[in-house]
Amino acid sequence: MKKTVVIGGGHAGCEAALAAARLGSQVTLFALNLDSIANLPCNPCIGGSAKGHLVREVDALGGQMAKAIDATFIQSKMLNTAKGPAVYSLRAQADKKNYMAYMKRVLENEPNLSLREDEVTEIITGDDAVTGVRTGSGGIFHCDAVIVCTGTYLNARCLYGETVTHTGPGGLKNATGLSDSLKNLGFVLQRFKTGTPARIHRRSIDFSKMSVQHGDEKIVPFSFETNPAEIIREQVPCHLTHTTPATHEIIRASLHRSAMYSGLIQATGTRYCPSIEDKIVRFADKERHPVFIEPEGAGTLEMYVQGMSSALPAEVQEAVYRSVPGLENCEIMRHAYAIEYDCIDATQLTLQLEAKHLRGLFFAGQICGSSGYEEAAAQGIIAGLAAAGAEISIGRADGYIGVLIDDLVTKGTREPYRMMTSRAEYRLLLRQDNADLRLTPLGFAAGLIPRARYEKFLQKSADIDAQVAFLKKLTVTPNDVNEILAAKGSSPIKSGVKLAELIKRPELRLEDFQFSGALPPNPHKGSNAPLDPGCTGEQPADRRATGPGYETALCAVSEQAEIQIKYEGYIKIQQAEAEAFRKIEEKLLPPDIDYEKISGLRIEARQKLAALRPVNFGQASRVTGVSPADLSVLAVYVKSMGA
Repeated sequence: MKKTVVIGGGHAGCEAALAAARLGSQVTLFALNLDSIANLPCNPCIGGSAKGHLVREVDALGGQMAKAIDATFIQSKMLNTAKGPAVYSLRAQADKKNYMAYMKRVLENEPNLSLREDEVTEIITGDDAVTGVRTGSGGIFHCDAVIVCTGTYLNARCLYGETVTHTGPGGLKNATGLSDSLKNLGFVLQRFKTGTPARIHRRSIDFSKMSVQHGDEKIVPFSFETNPAEIIREQVPCHLTHTTPATHEIIRASLHRSAMYSGLIQATGTRYCPSIEDKIVRFADKERHPVFIEPEGAGTLEMYVQGMSSALPAEVQEAVYRSVPGLENCEIMRHAYAIEYDCIDATQLTLQLEAKHLRGLFFAGQICGSSGYEEAAAQGIIAGLAAAGAEISIGRADGYIGVLIDDLVTKGTREPYRMMTSRAEYRLLLRQDNADLRLTPLGFAAGLIPRARYEKFLQKSADIDAQVAFLKKLTVTPNDVNEILAAKGSSPIKSGVKLAELIKRPELRLEDFQFSGALPPNPHKGSNAPLDPGCTGEQPADRRATGPGYETALCAVSEQAEIQIKYEGYIKIQQAEAEAFRKIEEKLLPPDIDYEKISGLRIEARQKLAALRPVNFGQASRVTGVSPADLSVLAVYVKSMGA
């Protein structure tokens, strides 16, 4: 049995360990503190813009994060619904302690997985491959693969004002030995920074001065396996307030005392999640910034102050927070702080997140230069699959996971990388709602998706195709639909038309018709039978049926059918673009090519290509410093080699 060591029990480590163990590897996961498994050290939420896509994709591959948040959320909300479905993103507030406890139980109950509280201080190698690890307690563990998932713990230190503590997030122990080992193995280390806001006591907040932010009435699960009817629960509200001119004045007057501006911090921070100090400096014309007050969990009175991460001194933090409406008397329970840590230059890795010069050594999560729980989980499941020997390839045209990993290992990053919808060239194809259609076959082929789930997926796919065909075939008359069209402000029809043509109108939705009585009853009786819009084999035949989760469950098929019809023209254009892109990706480069011998290449291109060793022309085209002219020279050279 193959033996795998996972270093770190954060979101990358959890997914990596579970994936490898479920594929038959004997996995040992080392964590500095087993009580910090799946910790949410910053915002206690999962998902959000683009990040929700990653969670859905991890689930489609057979991962655990989506199920964990479905089991432990205290508020759920679909973001960006005023825009198109390509950027819809699910986000849920987690009960932090329950989320961590849930994931720890899953790990503890996995047959091939062992948990051990200890620090890994050295990676042992031989013959250009991993052979084991050494721990701080002196133990040596022999293994075939190591997955490094150290998060923000590697040589970490926390700072606010003049206060510096050499700890990991939240005062937890940091990892001090592994950085030197990585350097000795030839890895280039970088120093990155992130941060978190203060936590305040609920009783000290005046919510009457804030606006309430409720969750959605209709809950959409993260996991494609979760039954919506089984996660209906009372949700906890969040609240919105804003900074004031007084807030900004206090910060400006104290900038010189912030650890980020005093020179104490040398690391590079994240561009897309700035501290309140950075916001005041970078957006000086803004009179106010939003501040969200979010619960850390149902069983605690600690509240998270989203939008106000800081590295100001303790007494300044108190003044800053108390200048915000509703927080005039706030009691700070935990101060805001910045944290800096070591990470590697991910261009030293392959697309499977394996070190190019050391077989069996994988990396995932913030050690690769990314930020965020979801980005970490996405890398973790890929590294776990690869470490266990599964061959899986997700390209930029296949998933956000492919975009994330390709960006990190091909372009590298000089600041904490955050996933955004704008990074995905084919985002109309890579929606969160169709992640299962795109990636479940890969998860099944790799061995993480059980056959029973795969068969349900095949049935769903057949149902969608049948429903699209049904809607394109069904003709409706003016008497059937003109009353509906008038109510929706849509032009009436003068003769019979296909229902699919009406659905293409921006102001109309499939549900406008399926719950109206305008359509004839057509209960689903098998994968080859025509479908009543919204009705699948596992749901009531009565399309007007109601009840907890019913309408959401309908959307599993109806939503896909509607999107495919409404955006058919745009989808076809992107599909053609994606297919052309894949053809470039399929043009492989010889692994032993000597770029120094290609005389027509510019010096920069030779150096970059030799260092990164792209696997195909597509990846080579995305290497910074490689021009279209360089690619033409490369193509001629490869052709001359007969490759």
